[in-house]
Amino acid sequence: MNKVLVLLSLAVLMSGCQNFGAKDDPYASMRCWAFRDEASVTREQVEYIRKRSETGDLMCKTLLAGMYENGHGVSQDIPKAKVLYQSLAQESEVAYSFLGRIAESGLDGPPDYVKARQFYQRAANTGNSHNAEAGLARLMEEGKGGAQDLEGALALYLSAMQSCNDDQWKSILRLRARGVTLTAEQEQRMNNVWLGTTTGQLKRRVWVVQDAVSTTFKPGPEGAWVQVKVEYVEGSLEPRLSVVGSSGKDAIDRAVLQGLSDYRFPDEQFQTAEHKPWAGIAVVRIRARR
Repeated sequence: MNKVLVLLSLAVLMSGCQNFGAKDDPYASMRCWAFRDEASVTREQVEYIRKRSETGDLMCKTLLAGMYENGHGVSQDIPKAKVLYQSLAQESEVAYSFLGRIAESGLDGPPDYVKARQFYQRAANTGNSHNAEAGLARLMEEGKGGAQDLEGALALYLSAMQSCNDDQWKSILRLRARGVTLTAEQEQRMNNVWLGTTTGQLKRRVWVVQDAVSTTFKPGPEGAWVQVKVEYVEGSLEPRLSVVGSSGKDAIDRAVLQGLSDYRFPDEQFQTAEHKPWAGIAVVRIRARR
């Protein structure tokens, strides 16, 4: 099932319409949810989703609409998908993002960028649809369906951006290269997203190293700690690593450095007037094994 559809399904349900199934079956929505990633959906499962949709279950209705849109488990039927999305939009305007996507893609005829803008705008106005913000920003940047507005597109990309691994981050860098100037507040937002992505990925790498080194070594009942300084080097995604807090055992320290050696920054650190290369401390705990 389309990842965007899944995320938008959650947005619909979490924006004030918390209908997770009828009172007679509180787990109905979760059953529909369980079908979302199945490569093939059985006739019985389709019928279950359809019946739950008819009772007003928003999750099941959203998934059914997506099935019609993508031809997943049923024959592709864009008109049916649109009817269901319109029904969902009566409950939460976040669902207009689905309709914007169809209008932009031209699945039911030539792309209608004017209508796509209108739908994306209605969904974006809720403040609960990053996908709608990104879609609207893209059309504003390209001047499709209305006037080109690079500053407006920038603001929407910034709002929709979740990490420096997503398309919104790349879009902002593209606009910046075109000469669009960021305010100090917008630059801080970029820095915060870069830092959040960097530290999140580093933490996950530390967990992997902890498990691997703990399996290999026996540091004693108290365990051991290794503190590693991780520094960003201008022009490189490869960090400079150095032990600043030793475990007291060279072999453990070397194993930790080796384990972290393949960590890479997600992107170059965002440059600002007050830019300083980032540095942080990764604390690796080597746990005693029983």
